[in-house]
Formats: sequence, C-alpha cells, structure tokens
Amino acid sequence: MLILLFLGCEPEMLFHLSRPFPMNKAIIRTFQAIFTIGILIWLFHSPEKRVQMASAIGKANSTWLLIGLPVALVGEVANIMRWQILMRVQGMRMSWRRATMLFFVGLFFNLFMPGYTGGDFARLYYLMREFPEKKKEAILTVVMDRLIGVAALFVTALFTTVLRWQWLQRTPHATVLLWVLIAMLIGFVIATAGSFLIAGSGLLNRLPEHFPFRERLLEASEAYHLFAKEKRSLLYAFLLSFPVLFSFYGAFYCTSKALGTSVSLLDMFSIMPIVTSIISLPVTPSGIGFRESLLEILLRDLCKVPTEIGVLVSLLGFAYFVLFGIAGGITYLFYAPKQHSRWSQMQDEVRRAHGYPE
Repeated sequence: MLILLFLGCEPEMLFHLSRPFPMNKAIIRTFQAIFTIGILIWLFHSPEKRVQMASAIGKANSTWLLIGLPVALVGEVANIMRWQILMRVQGMRMSWRRATMLFFVGLFFNLFMPGYTGGDFARLYYLMREFPEKKKEAILTVVMDRLIGVAALFVTALFTTVLRWQWLQRTPHATVLLWVLIAMLIGFVIATAGSFLIAGSGLLNRLPEHFPFRERLLEASEAYHLFAKEKRSLLYAFLLSFPVLFSFYGAFYCTSKALGTSVSLLDMFSIMPIVTSIISLPVTPSGIGFRESLLEILLRDLCKVPTEIGVLVSLLGFAYFVLFGIAGGITYLFYAPKQHSRWSQMQDEVRRAHGYPE
C-alpha cells in the first residue's frame, strides 16, 4: 500500500483494484474514525494537561504566530506554481486565478479525507471537468506532482537523517520513528526504481490485462516518458518542491517559537520529515491526532519540550492550513459548477478515468 501511495494511488482506489468490496471500505473508515477518536482522547484526557495547554496559549507570542501565516502561505504559492508548470507540459493552460481557486478547493477537501490525498482527488476531478478531452493528461499531472513532491521529501529527509543521525536516535521512541522513516524511504526507492525498470524494459506490454496495479504502472510510465522530454520544466517543478516543504516546516517552527520553546530551525527541519512522511499514510483525516502525537514524542525526546507544548506546536501549526482549507471552502462556492457533485460521484468519475471497475 505504501508503494502505491508513493505512485500517487489514492487510498480509496486500493479497494477497486480487483473487485469492489463496499464492506472493506466501511471497515477501513470505521477503523480510521476509531483510531482518530482514540488518539485524540489519549492526547487530551488529562485535565492537568488541558489546563497547562490553555495557560500556554494565553502566553503565546502573537508576533511569531502572525509571522507563521505568510511563512505557511509561501509554500502554497510555490505549490500552485509547480502544478501550473506540470499542467502546461501537458498542454493544459489555466489562468492563475482559476488554478489558485482549484488548488484551494483541494485544500478544503484535505481537511476531511484520510491522509493528504483527498485534495488531490478533488483537484483531479475538477481538472477533468475543466479539460474533459484531457482526462488522461490530468491524471498524469497529479501522478507526477505527487512523485516530484515525494522525491523532494526523500532528498530532504535523507540529508537531515545523515546530518543528525546520532541526535535522531537519542531515545528508543525517536529511534523507532526514525527507522519507520527509513523504511518508507526504502519503499519509495524500490517503487520508483521498479517502475522505471518496468517502464524502460517494455515489460508493461507483456503484463496480463488483469495484473495487479498494471494501470498505475502504465500511468507512471506515461508520466516518465512525457515529462522526460521537458527536463527544464521538470527541474523547475522539482526545485519548487523545496520551498513547499520548507514553508510547511517553517510554519511549525514559528509556532514553537511563539510558545517559548528552545527548538532551533535545524531541529524542526530534522524532525518534520519524519512527521510529514508518516502522516501521509491514510490513518486519520488530514493527519489529525496522528501528527500531534508524533510531534509530542519527538519534541519531548529530542528537544526536551513539555508534552502539552509539543501538542500545541502541532495544533497551532496545523491551524494555518485549516485557515487555508476554510478559504478553499469559501472558494468552492464560487469555483464549482452550479450543481455541486457529491464526494461519491467525484470518486466514481475519477475511478472511471483511471480505468477501475465500478
């Protein structure tokens, strides 16, 4: 499943790769809801901890909180620029205003869907509505956008892991999370190298029609071949991925400073690749609770930050992106067609474009 996510496969689609099993989706969604509620109860069950958190918020430095907002916004702007580059490679030209509106609509859907793929799903659906004759190109754009973003995360995580190897293993809990990151990075390398090998060797044409994940491999192969002809555009898109990541990390650094911690910029940039990678798994909606527990552990173990402050650093950092999501919800009222589509309808159309069975 992890490898499929790296290839841009939506979690909901995994249940449609062979036969549709509605019960499986219900079980998974129930598990996600139970896990989210359970982890939130674990984080906030202590009355003393809640009192300490309320006190810390009251003492927070408003200047740092305000600085964090434009810091977070820079990453979203860079994300839109990267997406525009990839769309133009596919011959899909959209005004900056329209692209920005569609991007923020995706942020709105990210607030409610497990992991961070719900926004991609919504963007893809409405992009296919904008360019009905280029549905395949729209899919390839989202696939490459995901691959480039993960590649930049891989480079960042690899650099910080090597640089802070001993520091990241100061406690058993931190060591376990570091090795989870390493396992995910290895999975990404295997997935990418394997898809390159299959795409370049012509094995795809020999695979049976019902071979598992054949459509995903075909999409990745098409994306490689198409974007390989546009190396300069691909390079620009890849470079823009770093301000996307650094802006995200920087927003949490600002909230940590607002709460009076001694966390350095290097510390936060070393911790966040672990958190970002793990919460990409579709466990809770938008990583809620999951992200807070990871930051609580890592900031406590590596930076000696009290647990209640670690949770607040995460909540306040995430609050910036909730604001962007709310802005996306307002944008959705003006962007979407007169008749709004239900989420199930959006899923069905995207699956049909991917070639999955109903």
